[in-house]
Amino acid sequence: MEIALLWIICAVIAAAIGSRKGEAGSGFLIGLVLGPFGILFALLSSGDRVPCPHCKERIHKKAEICPHCRTPLANKA
Repeated sequence: MEIALLWIICAVIAAAIGSRKGEAGSGFLIGLVLGPFGILFALLSSGDRVPCPHCKERIHKKAEICPHCRTPLANKA
């Protein structure tokens, strides 16, 4: 029972880390399957965010306008 609770806690932590990178669902699944190692994988994943060239905040790579500094971006996709 304790191990199942530990795996669920690891899944929630990995989902929280993944949500900051735009991958909450996959972070949860990795944490659920791999347990503590899933947290490590979530920390090391790059996610789908890139730094804004103007304000350096991490934004979605397909964004056309930075939500932080409101600067229009050249979409390179």
